[in-house]
Amino acid sequence: MRPSGLITTLVIVGSLVLAVARPPAFVPDWLLAWRPQWLVLALVLWVQQLPYFRGSLFRAVFTRSSSDDSTIFRRSMLAVWLVGFFADGLLGEPLGLNGALFTMIAFYLHRFRDRLAMQTLMQRMIMIFMLVFYTEVLRAFALNWLLGQPWVLQPLTVALTSMLVWPFYDRLNRRSPASVRAQ
Repeated sequence: MRPSGLITTLVIVGSLVLAVARPPAFVPDWLLAWRPQWLVLALVLWVQQLPYFRGSLFRAVFTRSSSDDSTIFRRSMLAVWLVGFFADGLLGEPLGLNGALFTMIAFYLHRFRDRLAMQTLMQRMIMIFMLVFYTEVLRAFALNWLLGQPWVLQPLTVALTSMLVWPFYDRLNRRSPASVRAQ
């Protein structure tokens, strides 16, 4: 049996690569506005699987005991914030922007974890659309305010494509051994 965190780790690394990868020169510019928000999708997948990881490395990094939820919450929020700083460096955005956005998303997902687990796939897709849309609007506002970048319709297109890609991430979440053990 494969390790429970292997799939999630590969998805997160793949999402980081897809977030910074530049398309070939022959791709039209209008198509670039339809790129999904890979990092937010990987973050949602990781936070959904977080309560089920109970290996020795997880325990050493995130918690003192297997049922210490407050320590898991605090340390996972710190980890998400640090990954956001790493994403800022990769994407060339103002330092702390992605950290703040990712931490807000992780807080929401932690807070409503039980409700979100009971949703259907369509409801989770709508939730992904709303999360990515709000994240992209806040990012566009911050980039406009800090760097003077013009407003575009990109938050809507990015949220739509992220919503359409989410079923593949959700399928990975359902197939991983950690979620099978939890059911």
